[in-house]
Amino acid sequence: MKIALFISRKNQLSVDCCVEIINLLGAVNDVSIDEGYKKYFSKDIISKLSFFDSSKKIDKSYDFLFSIGGDGTILRSITFIKDSGIPILGINTGSLGFLTGLQKESLKHGLKLLKNNDYRIVKRSTISVSSEKNNIDFGENPYALNEITIHRKDTTSLLNISCEIDNMYHTDYWADGLIISTPTGSTGYSLSNGGPIVAPESGIIILNPISPHNINMRPFLIQDTSSIKIEVKEENYSLSLDSRIYSVDKKSILLLKKSDFSINTIEFAKDNFFKKLRDRLFWGQDMRNSKTIK
Repeated sequence: MKIALFISRKNQLSVDCCVEIINLLGAVNDVSIDEGYKKYFSKDIISKLSFFDSSKKIDKSYDFLFSIGGDGTILRSITFIKDSGIPILGINTGSLGFLTGLQKESLKHGLKLLKNNDYRIVKRSTISVSSEKNNIDFGENPYALNEITIHRKDTTSLLNISCEIDNMYHTDYWADGLIISTPTGSTGYSLSNGGPIVAPESGIIILNPISPHNINMRPFLIQDTSSIKIEVKEENYSLSLDSRIYSVDKKSILLLKKSDFSINTIEFAKDNFFKKLRDRLFWGQDMRNSKTIK
């Protein structure tokens, strides 16, 4: 197998996990790490590796990318995974790791399952954004796996966010901002803001206002085939694409839609989406629920 290893920050747990993976995979596999992290590994480990550049789109020849860290590491990895289709195995060395497919304590067993093709691919949609007046430079990554969010900037005033869906007027949100979330992002910022939990392969987009002043405003689900047009009136604002933040002029008009590619993540049967809900988000935890699922 040809495997790329990615850690997004210097973290000793993640570095140690990389070393363990390299030793477990042995010489029969072609293993690469991000060349920006060479300095964190011994000469002996470096001699066993090849390298890739995470500032550029990754070579499609890789069979897998192992994202070692937490959910943020996976989100940062999509900036070079892009539309390559390379499956991502998230290996959790942090606390929650909701998007990850494997805990570091189960590493040996997980690699065995991977070798035996005992896993499934979860296709996660992404959202793309552009500016109708072409006055915002999103670079090579105008998309998000979790959410695209409009935030207040340098003001305590409410934002007036006018929204159209499929060229039909939807509403004007009076709020601190607006979260436009994928199903994957439903368990992130949108959830913290009172949004619904949505299974990752559902074909929807969530529009979730942040602290709306309209008392009758609630999160709104639309088909992911829809296009969204947004104009923020009177105020400049910030726009975040997952963890990447841009400053936007009030004259800008944003166009959002589902991207034409998905991010492939690896899921093992014993750590599926519903088990994660129960184990990590304590979904349905109630002393009256006597059934235990292992």
